[in-house]
Amino acid sequence: MRPLDEQETSVNFSRDGETATIYTSDSTVITKLDKLVKRKKNTYWKVREEHRDREGKLVGKTYETSKRLISFRGDIKTREMTDEEKAAATERIKQARERRKQENDIH
Repeated sequence: MRPLDEQETSVNFSRDGETATIYTSDSTVITKLDKLVKRKKNTYWKVREEHRDREGKLVGKTYETSKRLISFRGDIKTREMTDEEKAAATERIKQARERRKQENDIH
């Protein structure tokens, strides 16, 4: 992959179209979008193209999805949590990950 300062993501869609195209060379965004593509009930996210350098190394991907799945947020909300709330949230996340792992192992 490219150095961090050279990694980018571009989102394109037209006002009258239904499809959004996302190009990214950001390895973190590639990981997130690949997970959306691999979801078993996925019907919206697709890899349209992989971009490789001359040695064959992956340098970026282009994805396609419904424009309705693209959103823009106005605020970053932060919340202070007590130690008890943090522990409860950690436990919920662990349980959700375990359920997801079991579901994926079944299928």
